[in-house]
Amino acid sequence: MVDDFELDILAPSKADVYVDVSDVDDVPWSVVEQLDRAGIRSIGDLPDAKSDDERVRRIMSGCAGVVTDRPPTRRLAESLMLPIYDGVEADVAVAVTSVRIPPYAFLIGRLERDFAHAREAMRVAVERDAGLPLVWIDDGRHRSNVESVRQRTRLLIRHAAFVIADLTLGVESPDSENPSRAHEIGMAVAYDRWMMLSSQEPRRYPYFSIGDMQMTFWETEEELERNVSGWIRAAREYVSRRVLNAELASVGHMSRVSPTFNFDPAKRFIGPNLEAARALRLLP
Repeated sequence: MVDDFELDILAPSKADVYVDVSDVDDVPWSVVEQLDRAGIRSIGDLPDAKSDDERVRRIMSGCAGVVTDRPPTRRLAESLMLPIYDGVEADVAVAVTSVRIPPYAFLIGRLERDFAHAREAMRVAVERDAGLPLVWIDDGRHRSNVESVRQRTRLLIRHAAFVIADLTLGVESPDSENPSRAHEIGMAVAYDRWMMLSSQEPRRYPYFSIGDMQMTFWETEEELERNVSGWIRAAREYVSRRVLNAELASVGHMSRVSPTFNFDPAKRFIGPNLEAARALRLLP
């Protein structure tokens, strides 16, 4: 049963809390720093975005608690049956609070070892800019109560906040699309998930069902990270949250929770068709 699905994600943060910020510059940085030291991610509504109660509800519903002293936010937290904390007690109380299905994004793409640096680039961009962990079916960073890989994949796509589908080809199949990816992309479309499409080598769209969607292309993992960040910014009102931990550097503190990506040319993935694509671009 879908309603019985439970998910545990081994993310850098133990939990997320919604920190109510009444103004873009009115951030209780001492509370954010305290929570960061405890391994807790502080989440807020998007700055400079149009007021939207449904977006705030979406963001808050994925958190384990709320830090606020404002009556409207307290009422929303109570309607979601979320515990309400002040900054002093949150780091202790949230540590023992669980969320049945924490918010996350799901990755469809190559799972081979030579693609690890590319997966890391996408993971960091999503965790830093969307405030969500990025998981894939065999990443070892999540556990669920569903043993079947097929069923677990379906449920992970169904419950994902959004999906990233990378269609880069590998040496194991340089001339044909992976049928598993096609199946998973079809499920994402059927479940109406927001989806980013990317590929290392420019080429025709392989699947009819995504023929009207935009695809981004990349050559290095550094460019891939920028592309994912750009897509998140463009769709931020629908897929993103403000991650206050990532802004701690602006007040002189380093976050223990917010990740960074360091491009390593030695770990770069160069697909079997990338050189051919470069050559074609040089033709008149």
